[in-house]
Amino acid sequence: MAGDIDDAADDRIPDPRPQHTPLWSILSRWLLALEAWLRSHGGTRLRRGLAAFWAVVALAGGVLLFGPVINEPMSLDDITGSASSATDTWIARDFDVDYTVERTDEGRLEADVVETIGAFFPDGVAETGIVRVLPTQYEGHALDPSDLEVTVDGEPATVDRSESSDQLTLTLSPGTSATAPLTGDHEFVLRYRLHDLAYTDVDEATGASVDLLAWDVFGPSWPQAFSGLDVSVTLPAELDDALVRQPRGALAWTLLSAGEWLTPEDPPADAGAPPGAITYGFTNDQNIPPYASARFTMVFESGTFVMPPPTALFIVQSFGPLLPLLFLAVTLLLALAARAVAWSDARGRPWFVAQSEPPRGVSVRAAAQVLRTPRTFELATALDAVSGKGRPDRTARLRAAARAARRTGRLGDRLRATLGYLSASEYGGQLREGLRRIPTGFVRDFFIAAPLALTLVQWGLVRQLSHQEPLAVVWWPAAFVLLSSAISLIVLAVALSARPLTRKGALVRQHLLGIGVYAERTQLLDRATTRDPLLAYAVVASDQGAARGTGRRVLDLIEGELGDDTASRGWRSSDFLSAPRILVRVVAVVLFGASVTAAAVLPNPYPRSLDPVAYSGDLPGTSFNEVRSFEADAVLALDDDRRARLTVTERIVVDFATESTSQVPQVARQWPARADGQELGLSVTSVTIDGTDAPYRASREGDTELMTTMLGEVLTGEHEVVVSYELASPVVAATGARVAEGSDTVDRLRWAALLEDWESSAGWPYDEAPSPVTVSITIPDALAGSALAAGWITEDTDSSDSARLWEETVVPFGRVATDAADDTGSTDSRDEVAGGTRYVLDLRENDNSFPFELRIADLGAMLDYPAGTFAGPDPDALAWQKVRDAFPLALVVALGVLALAIGAVSALVARRRGSRRAPPGFVRDLVWWLGSSTAVSTVWLFVWASSDMPDDWPEFPPLALAALAAVVGAAACWSLTLRERPAAATGRKVPRRIDARRPPRDRVE
Repeated sequence: MAGDIDDAADDRIPDPRPQHTPLWSILSRWLLALEAWLRSHGGTRLRRGLAAFWAVVALAGGVLLFGPVINEPMSLDDITGSASSATDTWIARDFDVDYTVERTDEGRLEADVVETIGAFFPDGVAETGIVRVLPTQYEGHALDPSDLEVTVDGEPATVDRSESSDQLTLTLSPGTSATAPLTGDHEFVLRYRLHDLAYTDVDEATGASVDLLAWDVFGPSWPQAFSGLDVSVTLPAELDDALVRQPRGALAWTLLSAGEWLTPEDPPADAGAPPGAITYGFTNDQNIPPYASARFTMVFESGTFVMPPPTALFIVQSFGPLLPLLFLAVTLLLALAARAVAWSDARGRPWFVAQSEPPRGVSVRAAAQVLRTPRTFELATALDAVSGKGRPDRTARLRAAARAARRTGRLGDRLRATLGYLSASEYGGQLREGLRRIPTGFVRDFFIAAPLALTLVQWGLVRQLSHQEPLAVVWWPAAFVLLSSAISLIVLAVALSARPLTRKGALVRQHLLGIGVYAERTQLLDRATTRDPLLAYAVVASDQGAARGTGRRVLDLIEGELGDDTASRGWRSSDFLSAPRILVRVVAVVLFGASVTAAAVLPNPYPRSLDPVAYSGDLPGTSFNEVRSFEADAVLALDDDRRARLTVTERIVVDFATESTSQVPQVARQWPARADGQELGLSVTSVTIDGTDAPYRASREGDTELMTTMLGEVLTGEHEVVVSYELASPVVAATGARVAEGSDTVDRLRWAALLEDWESSAGWPYDEAPSPVTVSITIPDALAGSALAAGWITEDTDSSDSARLWEETVVPFGRVATDAADDTGSTDSRDEVAGGTRYVLDLRENDNSFPFELRIADLGAMLDYPAGTFAGPDPDALAWQKVRDAFPLALVVALGVLALAIGAVSALVARRRGSRRAPPGFVRDLVWWLGSSTAVSTVWLFVWASSDMPDDWPEFPPLALAALAAVVGAAACWSLTLRERPAAATGRKVPRRIDARRPPRDRVE
């Protein structure tokens, strides 16, 4: 007896509890404790109350999403329309405001403000006073308006205060007759103190950190017209010394604005300013409509003021959208923990034993649902349909099972197997049979209600923030709402799909695991017959990672019984995705995604012009400067290793315009840094203005080098700018019109002093051209006489092929005669210098124009030498550059030809089949997926490549033909390959319907 007990113990297979991570265990413990606490403090009423709370949250989100915009900024129409009602209330005849800025002992900024408003009240206007709105929050600082004193016509006034989160609204009226309407002129004087107006920022001109005081004297709201403005700001001497540059004042209304750089003046005698104080001010005596803006800007050195900590409102505005997102992220962790632990399957016995009998009352399909084995679900169903005796049409069912065995575990069967598993009636039947349960309780309600409500709130915030540009930039609302929506969907999926096993289901699972152990020990899948009812259960209990191997073993079993090794013929059903079909679909999606990404990210491969950014006026401070003269002097040197070096010095007389810009005037220059796929080694060595070193930054812009000065001081008038740079590798391998015998390339020195598209004043768009424009190059004696071609670059040729290869027309040195200077405004001369010859092109304006159409091309010099003259040129890099230049054209043409070829295949298949109807399969996927993707990608890339292409470029015709071929191919694909009609629609016999336990007849491709 004791031996029997020991034998039974030896047959037991331990079934230990899952070992969860400490995080999941802790979070699940919290959830279970919370659930228990909530149930102990309330039942249905509490659940309804919590549901009502989340309903209110969702309602708030709905109001934000569909209701009015909170604090909506005024539109341009609102501002311009307010001019017609400017006299409906009162008019500010004068607005005089004086700021006295001081630094406290703690280093904080304080400003005493005195506003004198001359208000005129027209007859018939029922106004008893004026409304003045002051900000209380600015750039994360609490302004804390204090020491408020108000007088009306010299008498104390009645002040009604109303404060919001960031504004203080003052209603001012005479103290003696607060309810009587006012008429005529009245003087309102406000005295108050503001704190911490300055904030830390980055100076646009120098890129350095500064303390910035940029203030609108009208505050957040000024709905009045006015006819006079006088603004003054008084600083003590130590703060004036801390200014980076002189202050600026500006007045703006909608799209109209004017400003000026302010100069210091002595403060008024009655201002009460400390000795040595300096005052800056600006005035306006023109009529200005309502909602104008008057700003003064002062830039102080970093650290001038001690900055306060950010306010709570600023923190909420900056990090507010993170709170719902963070809440949802924590909710996701809790939901995953609940799914893994709190909602885990119930425990069966601590062990199970091998089983040789199917579980009582549990079908094979239900067993597959209990074990969650979708990959073998169809095969188990088919085997169950053929097991037992007396089955009719057994051979047909065996063949259907053989086809299912052939499909089992394959990648292409994963989708159909999963869909069949999820759509089975047994999926929901587990709940009716008591094998699984749906968790209930407060926690699950939270996981369903919270994501829905918070996602709605996030969408509402996005809609609100879309009207608040500053906050929208800080909050990144679009990214937050998309991420929140994704997290919410995951949490909902986790909560709604939770179906843990009950105790009964856990015991059934252990019984099925025992069948798996028994099948492994007895090699049931290799030795059994298809009549054995345990075989289907053994298939369900087999290792899902080896589902394909299980299918092969069952297939061998079936073929052995039938004596036919072709029993599985036709196993590729219409909804089976074979490897070629999957590959076609993947390639189609990747191809379309790659074409869209390439067109969005890569620059246009065939641009109309270089479009130098230095000439665009987009760089801060470069828009309104004017070049008076330009001189560039280049010196070519050759070292002992035959390596060339070009040193260039530019002298530019620039008239800095300060009246029309609020930015610090800067100088920008741009030169080629790469030619024919080879680096020129360009580096800026120095920049001086009037002989003094000037700060600058150099950066790469495509194939060019961009230099921009970083002047902190506002310069006015004409100044001489000297820029020095050098090219360490100015000579490159190039394809030339004239090459030495036995060579396909030349060694080319192409130096562009001014880039293509330079305007009449070298990038500063004024009608008056700089004069003179002088370009010179010095060539050493060692290179004299060996050049194949040399001259000045003047204009592009008509051939885009030669233009691509730097084949501009050049004026040979000495071609322009000196005696022709009076007619053309140009002289070309050569001077013998020590160790070389200096060639000079001196261009002077004649009738407001230059000779040779210079401005449509680079201006400089080009010299071609036989290949091998210099060390450094790289012919291989030139060859690769040609390949890269031709690649976009080759790609579009190849895709167009492929799309047309797929369309031709569609036509041939339709002709051979005698019908445009095609069954599901590789051919239809090839036509529908790859044909459509290729055609769309071709047209997309054609638009990308040709959108900025010059009209006369030879690449356009092949690109256009490729796009046309793609459209023709797509039309053929879509019209000649249609979906096959159902059998009932074609008049064919429809197979009889079989019950759920019988496998369907597979249709062969």
